[in-house]
Amino acid sequence: MENEIMTEDLGMEEILAQSPGAETGAVIESTVVSLSDSYLLVDVGLKQEAALPLKEFSGDIPFTGSKLPVLILRMRGPEGRSLVSWRQAREKLHWDRLTAAHEKNEPIEGKVVKRIKGGVLADVGVDAFMPASQIDEKPVADIDAWVGREVRVLVLEMDRSKGNVLVSRRRLLEQERAIKRAVTLGNLKEGLVMQGKVTGLTNFGAFIDVGGIEGLLHISDMDWIRVTNPKKVLSVGQEVDVKVLKYDPATHRISLGRKQLLPHPLDGLDKRIPLGTVVKGKVTGLSAFGAFVEIEPGVEGLIHLSELSWTEKIQHPKDVLKVGQMIDVRLLAVDRAKEKVSLSLKRVGLNPWEEAARTFPVGTVVEGEVTHVAAFGVFVRIRPGVEALLKSQDLSWTEMASPSKMFKAGDKLKARVLEMDVGKEKMALGLKQLTPDPMTVLKVGHGVKGKVTNIVDFGIFVKLDSGLDGLVRIAELTHQSSKFYDPQEEHVLKDTPDKFKEGEEIAATVIKINKKERKIELSIKRYDRDQEKELLKKYSGTRDTRTLAETTGWGDGENQP
Repeated sequence: MENEIMTEDLGMEEILAQSPGAETGAVIESTVVSLSDSYLLVDVGLKQEAALPLKEFSGDIPFTGSKLPVLILRMRGPEGRSLVSWRQAREKLHWDRLTAAHEKNEPIEGKVVKRIKGGVLADVGVDAFMPASQIDEKPVADIDAWVGREVRVLVLEMDRSKGNVLVSRRRLLEQERAIKRAVTLGNLKEGLVMQGKVTGLTNFGAFIDVGGIEGLLHISDMDWIRVTNPKKVLSVGQEVDVKVLKYDPATHRISLGRKQLLPHPLDGLDKRIPLGTVVKGKVTGLSAFGAFVEIEPGVEGLIHLSELSWTEKIQHPKDVLKVGQMIDVRLLAVDRAKEKVSLSLKRVGLNPWEEAARTFPVGTVVEGEVTHVAAFGVFVRIRPGVEALLKSQDLSWTEMASPSKMFKAGDKLKARVLEMDVGKEKMALGLKQLTPDPMTVLKVGHGVKGKVTNIVDFGIFVKLDSGLDGLVRIAELTHQSSKFYDPQEEHVLKDTPDKFKEGEEIAATVIKINKKERKIELSIKRYDRDQEKELLKKYSGTRDTRTLAETTGWGDGENQP
């Protein structure tokens, strides 16, 4: 605005009753005369219609004949017309009212006129922003449904210089609710038994009004018997006794329980049915993870999917059971604290793992069929109902073996039993254990042969004929082609790793073995010395253990033993 407009200390009726000939800064009543591309032309009692910019209206454009207040901005504007503002007139008329409501924390009336990014625009005398999170106490699924609704809101923030107003309906609802439930919350405590009324039902429970405040009765706390549909237990409007299980003063959330006021069906169950007993039961429900079976009125147990069969891979309980079917089950466990009963169908018959433990003790070589190949190993069926795991680290003594490259489903293999746990139904196999570990037969001082596999700055890596990997450090290199005396240099030529080639065959002596880390260090230099000693011993007929270089005096200080 070019000129600062001072708000007049007049009431709305007084302002609108001003003379049509009012000066710049006055608010007067106007009548819409016509519409152009950018302006509404309005009659303000002057000799010529005034221009009201269309961009001031975020919603519907006023129709011809509409009455609306406007503020005169300039007496001479576009095309010589007076320039007026409907938005600034509204702000001037209503801003003091909003300021007072904000300062006193009093609600104001408004109407939602438009949905915008992040919330809605509410007309409270001026355009006010109400974020989506402030529309209601619970998240609003359909914001568009609120457009056109009358609302009562509180002013949260306002900036008169920028014309910004932030309002909240949620804050008002929270304040009103807080007043209503103050008395109830004053007496509320965990363990309190109260009478309430069902106000709503969902698939996860029921909402109960316990005196001006709602609590949640979760489906798991409705009855000791498993409830699948709250509507089969309760109905809206029903009076029900409940117990306060948990109360959070910070959030005013209340968790209620109904079954806690009913006798617990698991009390004394261990005396009525000792663990391990086979009893008859009725299948009451089927899920992806197992079957629910009622073994006594109000006592329902779970047969986990893994407890349905020893020999078959059951994908879903419905493949072998149906609701209402009577079956024999074995009672495995009762957890009174967690209110859980574990049952088994397969344990009514013989346990194949017990027979396998007798037939295949640890150390036995067994034969089986590969059922599944994973990154960490191979699953092998030894007999119906008994499946063992051959881990990848037990495939080879010398290689980082890949199970998928060695086996596929359906392959037959032999392996040695490494572990057997009947209780956990686990068996571990080993393939490499069928042959001795080459590391155990290797000793320091042994001469070995192999091929260069990798050349690095600090030495060369060698794949031995036994399959083991060894390292020849740079200090232990003496390449056979460069170990002779050089008259010019007068010393034994020393090798560097780049004198070797990948795939080149070498001979070396084992100088260090770390069985725990399965690391072997080799020496070509030591091997050459050993060979020289053997040759010298063979042809000189003496037991002198000096090398040929030492005997001739060719060796330098570094090559002395």
